[in-house]
Amino acid sequence: MNLHFYKTTRVAWLIVTTKVVTSEMLPTKTIIKRVNTTDSVVLTDEDRKDVRSDVGKKLIHEQNQTTTAKQKHKITKKDSLLSNQDIKRWYDNLARSSLLTAEVRLRKLGKFCENNKITPMELVDLGLKDQRAVTNLLEDNITTMEKNKNAPQYIKATITAVKSWLNHFDIEIKRKIRIANGDATPTLADERVPDATELSELFNRANLRAGAIMALMGKAGLRPQVLGNYDATDGLLIRDLPELEIVEGIARFSKKPAKVVVRRTLSKAGHVYFSFITETGAEKILAYINQRMFDGEVLDPESPVIVPFSKYRRFRGKNEGRKFLSTAMIERDVRKTMRPRFKWRPYVLRAFFDTQLLIAESRGKIAHDFRVFFMGHKGSIEAKYTTNKSILSKILMDEMRESFRKSQEFLDYEATRERDEEINRQRVVTSEEFEELATQGWQYLANLPNGKIVVRAMSVLD
Repeated sequence: MNLHFYKTTRVAWLIVTTKVVTSEMLPTKTIIKRVNTTDSVVLTDEDRKDVRSDVGKKLIHEQNQTTTAKQKHKITKKDSLLSNQDIKRWYDNLARSSLLTAEVRLRKLGKFCENNKITPMELVDLGLKDQRAVTNLLEDNITTMEKNKNAPQYIKATITAVKSWLNHFDIEIKRKIRIANGDATPTLADERVPDATELSELFNRANLRAGAIMALMGKAGLRPQVLGNYDATDGLLIRDLPELEIVEGIARFSKKPAKVVVRRTLSKAGHVYFSFITETGAEKILAYINQRMFDGEVLDPESPVIVPFSKYRRFRGKNEGRKFLSTAMIERDVRKTMRPRFKWRPYVLRAFFDTQLLIAESRGKIAHDFRVFFMGHKGSIEAKYTTNKSILSKILMDEMRESFRKSQEFLDYEATRERDEEINRQRVVTSEEFEELATQGWQYLANLPNGKIVVRAMSVLD
């Protein structure tokens, strides 16, 4: 039997040629069967196998290939803006200082021009011809945005982006442009730092990675972009935890509290500094790192502290070759842990660190300059650290570590609170008192040298 497949404009035909062999050798019989149509065709099982076609699959595959190709070549608003060499030059200049700043200002400029039905170059031409007109345009936009109830910081960021673009062409806006309540942050007005119960619950809700992220932010004061920057090209490395060691396949810290170094490329202020992490925070990091090694990951000094989940395919598309999490993904992990129970921003954890150290400072536990340095701000300790090429005397280093250790009770105060509650449940009684308390549900703990007994009240959870 021979099969011949013919394809026309609308219908696919299959010619089935069979030879019927008889004693008289009958001539070849040609059977034409129509397939791949909406009409039902009655075929035997044998013939059905013979006429099976993959035309439909091929057409679907071709359509998928076409769709994918279109998606790959889709021109975004950002691509359209950066196709202009002047905009690209301005963007690159900003990116040398901060890629995040460059991205935000490009987006704000594009939105401003879109709202005013003007291109960035037309805006420049207007500024070169009539500086008063472009200034009036800025003020009119402020009025419009205020009527639309846009936040003052949003308005300020938009005007700053447009001014930066005009300044790239030496167009200086000399008029004093004002924004009502320019420093107001209405969305943060009611935000507060977590209390002990909330902080304990928050960490209990987290998976290992989210717990490590929150520990580095809330127990060491690191910014989210230190753990993974905007485009996931850099982040905190194992070597940035100089006191982390791996002994017989188990990670541990050789000193407590453990040191965390923030490199210049990760520092918002552009300088090298370090902080410490509390014992509770260190436990979260060790649990996360040990689990990764248990899952088969081989760690070295250049391994990231925070990595994408290994069970998912990583480094795809624009992230190809990148081993870190982006800042957005870092914050998403924390936000996902908080919701729906808490409505805080992820940054509230760093605010918690700052607030608790401020309380410790007021109690005489830590010096003001130490607190400023641990927050990554510039100050007298930062100046000394930078001048000495990231080297401080052993006496000063030990003093800073000891000050942080004394301040841990304010940073790990969810654990301190539990410890205090445990102590409050304990009593020292005589043997006669113990007999009575035992009938009331009190638990024996220990005998003291003076013959008295330590007992503990049973809780609902016991």
